[in-house]
Amino acid sequence: MLLPRDLLLLLCTGIVAGFHPNHESGGIAPSDFTDTDITELGVLRAVAWYMERNPLPGKSPVASGELEFMKPLTASRLFKAYFQADVSANRFIKALKEIVDGNNQVEIYHMEESSFFFHCEDIAKSINQLRVQRDSMLSGLKGPVTSAALESARLSAGKALHILQKFYSNTNWIEMGNINPYEYLLNATRSAFPVAPVSKTTCADCTKESSGRYLCQGNILVDDLLTSGYKLSTTCKTKPQGKCGHGGRNDVTQNYPPTGGINKETTDPLLSPHYRLHKKAAELAIKATRDFFVGGGSSFLEQVGRDIFQRFFNLEGYSLTFAIDTTGSMSDDIEQVKDISIKLLRKYSGSPDAPYNFILVPFNDPDVGPVLMTHDVDQFESFIAGLRVTGGGDCPEMSLTGLKLALQKSMPRSKIFIFTDAGAKDASLLDEIKVLIDSSESEVNCALTGYCTSRKRRSIDEESPEASGRGYANLYEELVAYSGGYYVMTTKSQLSQVLGIMELSLNAAPVKVTRARLHGTQFSFPVDETLTEITVSVKSSSASRFSMNVLQPSGAQATTETVISTASHKVMKVSRIDQRGAWSVTVSPSGSYEVEIGGKSLFDFSYQIMQQWKEYVLPVQGRPVKGSNYIVSLKLMGESKDARIQHLVSVSEQGDSMGSIALNQTSDAIGNLLAIAPLSFNAPMTLLSVQGVSPGGLSFSRINTDPVSTESIKIVPIPGQNGTMPPGGLLEVSVMVVNDGSAASFTFNVWDDLGFLQSFRPNRSTLNPGGTVNLTATFVAAGENSSFASSIATFTARSSSAQNYLKLPITVIPEAALETDDIPPVHKLLNFYMPCVGQIQHQLDCSRHIWSMRFSAKDAHSAVTVRVNVNPSHLSCHPWGTNDNKDVICHYEANCCSPYAEVLISDENGNTDSFTVDYRRPQPTEAY
Repeated sequence: MLLPRDLLLLLCTGIVAGFHPNHESGGIAPSDFTDTDITELGVLRAVAWYMERNPLPGKSPVASGELEFMKPLTASRLFKAYFQADVSANRFIKALKEIVDGNNQVEIYHMEESSFFFHCEDIAKSINQLRVQRDSMLSGLKGPVTSAALESARLSAGKALHILQKFYSNTNWIEMGNINPYEYLLNATRSAFPVAPVSKTTCADCTKESSGRYLCQGNILVDDLLTSGYKLSTTCKTKPQGKCGHGGRNDVTQNYPPTGGINKETTDPLLSPHYRLHKKAAELAIKATRDFFVGGGSSFLEQVGRDIFQRFFNLEGYSLTFAIDTTGSMSDDIEQVKDISIKLLRKYSGSPDAPYNFILVPFNDPDVGPVLMTHDVDQFESFIAGLRVTGGGDCPEMSLTGLKLALQKSMPRSKIFIFTDAGAKDASLLDEIKVLIDSSESEVNCALTGYCTSRKRRSIDEESPEASGRGYANLYEELVAYSGGYYVMTTKSQLSQVLGIMELSLNAAPVKVTRARLHGTQFSFPVDETLTEITVSVKSSSASRFSMNVLQPSGAQATTETVISTASHKVMKVSRIDQRGAWSVTVSPSGSYEVEIGGKSLFDFSYQIMQQWKEYVLPVQGRPVKGSNYIVSLKLMGESKDARIQHLVSVSEQGDSMGSIALNQTSDAIGNLLAIAPLSFNAPMTLLSVQGVSPGGLSFSRINTDPVSTESIKIVPIPGQNGTMPPGGLLEVSVMVVNDGSAASFTFNVWDDLGFLQSFRPNRSTLNPGGTVNLTATFVAAGENSSFASSIATFTARSSSAQNYLKLPITVIPEAALETDDIPPVHKLLNFYMPCVGQIQHQLDCSRHIWSMRFSAKDAHSAVTVRVNVNPSHLSCHPWGTNDNKDVICHYEANCCSPYAEVLISDENGNTDSFTVDYRRPQPTEAY
């Protein structure tokens, strides 16, 4: 049935189209499964399955299913059970977040493409789209696997999983009684299930209640053919007569025959006509997600092997990376770094969360590198011992080029240390390095024993660094603060006294309890039962000498270990905590100090900055804009049962509170504790802190030291653009740059990880407040390569006071991979004999009269399967022709007691053709 033109235009705006992306978007019950829940639980089960079969050296193996089916299954509980120690799952959670982001981004970039949702009986196109995204994911993991390649692969995996999961909410697979995933989706060697032909009526009207909702039990009329609901979009403009709708109040076609629909995306009958089957659909989607990675056949693990599987999920651990200045003045520094670092590495090499590998990046001017990588502590020691210092006097150095290389070569969430006594000659790389820190979430630490912006090198004793415009002593301190690491400025003679920052970085489960500015002599902080050690860092704002003590709740002085001790900065560590409650640190003399309390615990929180995108709330891409309204989503990690999140506090970099918001706690379908709050960011940089009650009933506080950086410029994606190109092809991608600040001149830049970029325009533009400009980049794929390739394109905009970025995936897809076989087989009736006329079919001896037909069936691409729904044993087929015996001739006969047959012909991809012979008198009532 064709709908009115104006209604079609209304419907093409497209809204809810499957499982909802997340709970932050609202409108569903906490127990309903979203794309985020399904992806998280499916991935956790896959990783748990892998861990069961790959125990750590020296650890006893666990029984099959012991990890995969633990309840509740969370990342923190899984890692603690696997490592048999308190080891943070943050690196894995980062990988999982990128997969979820790729899944959710389909709602931004592909909402109008039915092939991403299994809508409109585009079963073959959706399956092909699923396989294209999977092949794109695999392509970037076949050569040298960089951090950018892993990020691109995770985004493609998220897209593939989005399509896979929608199969279970948007088709009738569940209604047909299937209790296992559809194997053909991921494995082309399995049998394809036939899809209802265009001519087949698949749905009947649902019953409309007085409340306005539809009762849709039993409305699907096919139980041996695949069908899906019709959801109108630019690629699917009508709901044909007799076909199922998607359904729900967000689908206006539910009021047009056949009324109602079939989606199972929620447990709300107003949103999902088949709401009773939501949990079953989610369970199969979770299992299919798990099988995508570790199932039999062509799973991700079987395709890439163990090493890449571990890197993809950040299971290998982190890199401990040194970027070291090798100019002549650094000779003594290098010796001290070598002595301290090797002692620590040997101490921690057998720990549950020892570094996966060690990386050394020497830098000088103009030389940087070569990068030296190893898994062996002894070899790493020889790398450092083999460093040769040269030159000197020509200052500054290529330190940011060295840091950039260190970030690119290190694994996500790594520990990176930069040692230098000079400023940065390549300060122009500052913004690019911040983007790398954003994407890798690595921690940058800096030990500075000198500084210069001129050609002459000076020590800290001789010259203090010049202050930057944002209140940092120099760009090193700015980058350290941006990444949440430690910054130490000292003299060469005292360097060994501050290298304890390395030991703090080797904490397997680091948390930050609080950060504050102290005016006076005493500061109190909560110590809950989950903390197993504490670190207390105090910096004097006036750079004057001071003393400090750490006091327990009883007032007794705690036993501490000195980690850093300089005139203006001290860090103490408490390894044994005998008392819980309100601890305090006292300083003398009274003054202004920056205090940061850290520790070791699995009880922590993560956050996402999100924004409304049409009907959904989705993660912000790039940095949020100062003064704009956002939604902050908080999730508790670790053993959080009985815990309560009560307040979200905005904190300045120096530790000053900028406001507090009371929180309402909720949960997702997995059982994770969540809190969602509206928030406007009005400072250039903001730290987020949560306060509440710990699982043991004590006051707790945690602060995330990854700052939220705000800008007055934003870059937004333009929906509806194609992000793919064929080998040798050209692709243009545009983004919109919007100035939310004062009038300024902006420079633009674009780059991608595989060098596809050919050009971009414009290079610069002056924008008034509210002004916009489209930034367009042209990419060209190499013509000699006929395989898949995936890259990440980064668009940046910068003025003298603001900068922002946006990252978009760029994919090369061979044209052959985009070809979908959605053409059904054909048949031809060769002979037909029907004596069943008049009263013959009603006589007592109707069985003595036989009717028959002979027909051919063929498909251009594959073999065909023929079946008949009445008396299937009366059908016989045999090959004919020259098409590799794929074409068949069939003969069917039956007696006149049954002058009816529905013949279904399907190919290996599930495309179907059908025809019906019906000489029954009287004709039965037509089904809808």
